[in-house]
Amino acid sequence: METLIAEIVRKLHSLSEIKILEVLDFVEFLAWDEKHLTSRPFSNDLLQENEEFEAIADCLADEFQRYIGTTIPCLSDYSVSRAGIYEEHP
Repeated sequence: METLIAEIVRKLHSLSEIKILEVLDFVEFLAWDEKHLTSRPFSNDLLQENEEFEAIADCLADEFQRYIGTTIPCLSDYSVSRAGIYEEHP
């Protein structure tokens, strides 16, 4: 196991900073996933599933914002409305 960890660390040294951050995020996800899957039994309760989905969505949104920044323009209400989506475009 120690040899495998040493090999991973050796390969990390050749990656750019952004790639290392991606690896860190992935490792944190694996640790989070394992912790949450083993800490409680699966439930069919819809409310609990929605709360878990919201928590995951919030984590993904935070991660996206960290990589992209806050300067992304939002779509207008018209752009995401039915009329805006199905509008004829030249």
